[in-house]
Amino acid sequence: MMDKDMHTKPKVLLLASVASMIDQFNLPNIRLLLDMGYEVHVACNFLKGNTCDGRRILKLADTLDQMHVVCHQWDCPREVLPPAKCIRAFRQLIRLMEQYRFAWIHCHSPVGSALARIAAHRKRIRVVYTAHGFHFYKGAPFKNWLFYYPAEKLLSYWTDLLITVNKEDEQFARRHLRAGQICRIPGIGIEPGRFCGSSAKEQVAERRKSRERWCKKQQIPENAQILLSVGELSRRKNHQDVLKALSGLCSKDVYYIICGQGEQREKLMKQACALGIAKYVRIPGYVEDVKSLYALADLFLFPSLQEGLPVALMEAMAAGLSCIASDIRGNRELIDYRGGRLFSPGKSIQLREAIREFLQDPSLRETCGKYNQKKIEGFSLELVQQQMRQIYGRMETGKISGRNKERSADGWNKKNQRI
Repeated sequence: MMDKDMHTKPKVLLLASVASMIDQFNLPNIRLLLDMGYEVHVACNFLKGNTCDGRRILKLADTLDQMHVVCHQWDCPREVLPPAKCIRAFRQLIRLMEQYRFAWIHCHSPVGSALARIAAHRKRIRVVYTAHGFHFYKGAPFKNWLFYYPAEKLLSYWTDLLITVNKEDEQFARRHLRAGQICRIPGIGIEPGRFCGSSAKEQVAERRKSRERWCKKQQIPENAQILLSVGELSRRKNHQDVLKALSGLCSKDVYYIICGQGEQREKLMKQACALGIAKYVRIPGYVEDVKSLYALADLFLFPSLQEGLPVALMEAMAAGLSCIASDIRGNRELIDYRGGRLFSPGKSIQLREAIREFLQDPSLRETCGKYNQKKIEGFSLELVQQQMRQIYGRMETGKISGRNKERSADGWNKKNQRI
């Protein structure tokens, strides 16, 4: 009996724990693979754990369908515990890999990529893994090193190509991990021109229009100074540091907008109430049109505790905003003294003084914003896609040969071929 896959396009599987990671990080990669002649499959959790709303997930599913991408609901959890959920997700992957002959896979997210690499090793399929920021890093909690580092060390033996997105992770991987090949790309890439007008006049007009619309909607005075953060409402994003800093500003015309959704929403609002600043805080939830938010803001704040190379911070830079960010891996590669300020997480007084400095000096904000727009050109989507085409081309031609010598050129163990 002739194999039904014999004359079809080569298949590649992209995996992530949640669909929002496919939406935010992988649509350009999918388009690239389609352009290269692959049949693209996507496996992720469309139902739970996403950082965007249900409407956005439905839009993603429709987009993938129009692109003729084969989608698979994968019940992958975002956490290791309870283990039963991981076992179930692993079995789903094994069945999927038995059903289709994948030339190789590209996986993302810590839990999802761990399960994917174990399953791929078992099925002798080559693996590309993008680490969007290791959970072990300088200053990380000891428990992160205790659990995540040994796991990543072992899994690196089953990783044909490891892609990092910041210098610290790349240097660590080259010293301590054992992936077949290791490289670094400048994040997922953004389109700088998408977040600012083509001229200074156009930018001013767009800013005025956004302020009018958002201030009316959020009941904020149009002459207010607006601080903006974009990110999941989680402990890791550390919005609580900003609330503490705001409570000491003693200013009645400074408002803080946190754009995102997550389990910390109620806790953040309770904290704002306890600090007496609830009337100056707005949490509109997930906002698809973030460009208009960047246009209305006077200053961008990114207080996260852990990042790889944050997209929201890159977008704010492209929009011409001066930025205050936590002094952590990833942020340090984007923000320097000419484009903003870095503060130590937990040091709300340090953050407050940086905010005060920028709010009192419009010319400083303008100068830093222009510098950020110039700097972010080195992190463009065009540049990242050029590098990803080279990476995928190496996988296609077999220049990344695989960790296991029993694999054939297309990543399939010949002993397991069906006839």
